[in-house]
Amino acid sequence: MEMTSGQPDSTPPQTDSTLRRAASVLRDAPVHGWVDISAAALSRVRAVGVRTWPLDARYPDEGVVEGVVEGVDVGADTLRVSDVVVRIAVRSAVAEVAGTEPSDISLYTEGHRCTGGLVTVIAAYGTDLQEAGDLVASRAAAALTDVLGLPYSADDIGVVIAEIDAPDQATASTSPS
Repeated sequence: MEMTSGQPDSTPPQTDSTLRRAASVLRDAPVHGWVDISAAALSRVRAVGVRTWPLDARYPDEGVVEGVVEGVDVGADTLRVSDVVVRIAVRSAVAEVAGTEPSDISLYTEGHRCTGGLVTVIAAYGTDLQEAGDLVASRAAAALTDVLGLPYSADDIGVVIAEIDAPDQATASTSPS
């Protein structure tokens, strides 16, 4: 099906095929300087700094007994994970809680060790706030445990209900006066 503009077609058929051919040639023609333009765009994007803080993560090896051998800590692999990655994981986990939407994720740290977090959410009107808060805390703790490899519990997570979304004014029932 061909879309029309509602205007009568006053273009002769020969001109129409010429325009289509010209459009095809222009579309397939290389744009000179595109490589230079794209390189400049990439360098500008790379120049934008994103401040992150590295957090310690630990993953025990199931086959190795933990301890110190000849002055070297063995039994666990350690690495650093960006706080941005941790926040994204927590946000994804918390976003699955029905009736809530995360608006801010803060992490508590001591040096490079994450000690817990604070999740601020917006709740839908009618949501059981206690139940939602408990579920948000447990999901956030599970996400921290998954990403950082250290044990976290719901007690390590604070939850703040910053706002309650009121029902839509248009759908609210009104009584006749």
